[in-house]
Amino acid sequence: MQSFSRKKALLFTSLTHFANDGNFLLFSILIVFFSKLPGVSIAFLGLNAIIYTVLYGVISLPIGEFADKLNNDRLLLASGIALEGLAAFFFGFGFIYAGNYIIFVVLGSIALGSGQAFYHPIGASVLSFVYESKDLGKILGINGAFGSLGRALMPSVITFLLLFFGSFKGMEAIAVYVWVLSMIIYFGMSGFTRPYKKHEKIRKKKYLPKGIKRNLYSALIPIFLKGAFIMGTVTFIAEYLDKITGSVAFTGIILTISFIPAILGQPLFGYITTIKGGRFTIALTSVFSLLAFILFLATANLIILTFAYAVLAFLVFTGFSVLLDYTYQLVPKEYYSTAYSLVWGAGNILGGAFGIALMTYFLTFTGIITAMYYMAIVLFISMVFLPLLPKPRKSKLLT
Repeated sequence: MQSFSRKKALLFTSLTHFANDGNFLLFSILIVFFSKLPGVSIAFLGLNAIIYTVLYGVISLPIGEFADKLNNDRLLLASGIALEGLAAFFFGFGFIYAGNYIIFVVLGSIALGSGQAFYHPIGASVLSFVYESKDLGKILGINGAFGSLGRALMPSVITFLLLFFGSFKGMEAIAVYVWVLSMIIYFGMSGFTRPYKKHEKIRKKKYLPKGIKRNLYSALIPIFLKGAFIMGTVTFIAEYLDKITGSVAFTGIILTISFIPAILGQPLFGYITTIKGGRFTIALTSVFSLLAFILFLATANLIILTFAYAVLAFLVFTGFSVLLDYTYQLVPKEYYSTAYSLVWGAGNILGGAFGIALMTYFLTFTGIITAMYYMAIVLFISMVFLPLLPKPRKSKLLT
């Protein structure tokens, strides 16, 4: 029986999610600042966005299986956040030693991608071990709301720190803040161990069973393409808004306002996933996301533009509660972390890397506005493959 407090598990995994997703737009915002330095090309910055996203996706795959075998989740969660602090540290030096910015941007990208790989498969597993299956969708939604809160607040915080203190001091302040959070998480999760009685059996297993693999691989295509749309557009969204508004400060404010609705979207769509299944929720959010994104691109009016992107964020930044609860509906408990890392890492995140590569390629021959329209086509194509998503096991849905 699990002796670790459920409330404590939710509190500290939510804090980790807040810290992790607070850094989600870090490089997107830095693209605006780095691109203003002499000699820095958007193609180079896009390449680094690909680097950190590929690392994020690739490392997520073994991290899930490693977490299943190691049974030391607090160390892994704290380490992931600490690496993100290291990324901010390196990025800061890219501004003060502008002549060697390539080295520091690459090092920062490697640290950021590696750090982002830890939370989602591990945090979801921690919660799945202390909460009953009937409550998991709701709990993932609450936890995901804290991730969305971090993602909403930090764009303005990062922008303010860089504008007020300067790029170098601002980034170093962010690094210290993130490192402090990593220590709080490490000590706060003290005492947690996985209680599942088959854990020793899990440690000896090397691969997912073929039937489970088949279901998960079938789901990867639409998830991969939707991830491509999300990450491809989000990575350059600050650059797009800077182009439309002509103001870095307005860009940060618009992003913060736009991401606030996603705080409510996580628990809402987590609940819908629990009731109706992830297949239904992914289809629902995809259709309305396309409509919201087209409206966003079609206007330069700041009020309509902010509203449209807020609707889009509300719909698409629900991956933690939706994708992970959907994965839970497809696999037995003992394979949670490994399955989560496959869907999240290979599907959502490597799909995101593909999307960033597409955007970077588009930007070599067209402007950012046209490139964003091309990404709308990618979202539409992902919807064509929605029938490939496996139906959840009925026993895993609330009725």
